[in-house]
Amino acid sequence: MLFFTLLFSCQTEKDKNEALKQQVIAVHDEVMPEIGELKTQKERLLEKANALEGNEETAVYREELNAAADSCESAYDAMFVWMRQFKSEYTEMTEEETQTYLQGQLQMVEKVKADILSALSTAEELLQRDV
Repeated sequence: MLFFTLLFSCQTEKDKNEALKQQVIAVHDEVMPEIGELKTQKERLLEKANALEGNEETAVYREELNAAADSCESAYDAMFVWMRQFKSEYTEMTEEETQTYLQGQLQMVEKVKADILSALSTAEELLQRDV
């Protein structure tokens, strides 16, 4: 009976970890299609900033456009940094270590998602503004 209890317990932990891994991947898959849009928006922001005449009135707006372009680039880079360091195999980890690792990865990919969505939202807002 003890054997079956331990076996069931291990399987439950594996199932929980698999569900956590799928959650991490789902967050990635949700925002990965936006990666190309980050590059597009960055270029549009820089284009608009460069087209502004260099007067005091537009200087602040130009700075905002450039900062938003930097945010798009940072969010883009963050996704690929996260993807390069993400491990999808956990054979050398215990179930507890795997769970801790995946919880950390979920936090990291959620931050990447938030950065991507924020950068895109800011870009859209700034590009729609008339100066």
